[in-house]
Amino acid sequence: MEIRIATAPCSWGVFYADGGTSGVPWPVFLQQAAQAGYTEIELGPEGYLPVDPEILRAELKKHGLTVCAGTATVPFGKLSQAECRDFVRGLAQRLARLEVRDMVVMDGTAYEPGFEDKGAWNQTLWDRVYEGILSVNDFIREEYGLRMVFHPHAGTAIEYTAEIEKLLSLGEVFLCFDTGHHVYANGGTEPRDRSALEFLLAHRERIPYLHFKNMDGAVRVQAAESGWTVSEAFANGVMCNLEDGVIDFRELRDVLEEIGYRGTAVIEQDMFGRTAEFACHAAEVNLRYLRDIHMIP
Repeated sequence: MEIRIATAPCSWGVFYADGGTSGVPWPVFLQQAAQAGYTEIELGPEGYLPVDPEILRAELKKHGLTVCAGTATVPFGKLSQAECRDFVRGLAQRLARLEVRDMVVMDGTAYEPGFEDKGAWNQTLWDRVYEGILSVNDFIREEYGLRMVFHPHAGTAIEYTAEIEKLLSLGEVFLCFDTGHHVYANGGTEPRDRSALEFLLAHRERIPYLHFKNMDGAVRVQAAESGWTVSEAFANGVMCNLEDGVIDFRELRDVLEEIGYRGTAVIEQDMFGRTAEFACHAAEVNLRYLRDIHMIP
């Protein structure tokens, strides 16, 4: 087992290019990510960090940081295949210049105005989503030598096990597998839930990239009872520190050892509206916990 640990702007509450929901300025994020003990980051939402590769490279160097991946949230249900390719082209060019291999791609259809709940989607719309994902997968590999790692994400087109497995059946697609999102969408609320672990064991060949995240079972129950959206659940702290949730990270460590995992794991906490100081402390706590349980050196 060999895990490269990274962090991401969402662990500082940054989900949008303007820094929302937390408003943490990007220089503060870079400084605090390094202060917390990280050496690699995801770029986060497009436009949050500098988009000029040379400026970004210089800013990263100041803090001893490198980039493990960029992220594209693509409204696949809205776009043609050609439009999907155009949507990711700029990021692909930037990642290639930065000599970064991976692009984390997730669906953003649910965030577009005017779209019904996916339970009402017709087959044409579902086909557009899957075909768009496959088109981006092939495009960035063939044109830029990049690897798409698709991120199944709670509240989006691809979140449930059947949806993920259908995608995997359609082509050579790899996953950015998020432990917290998977248990939120597919698991239970009691301690030592193994839904994410069992999926990882079943699809180990397709998972070269991880998001380490854990879920507070009590908040998940409250979310279901209150009819919260995924965003409302996140805002109420459903994604907690790694040592506090329903996934036993010691058991996850054992699974990763069993499969001989070698790849990136990004600690992502979906931290809504917290201060930079709060987020930085949580990032330190999570990193220390992984060392305490011998997940990483």
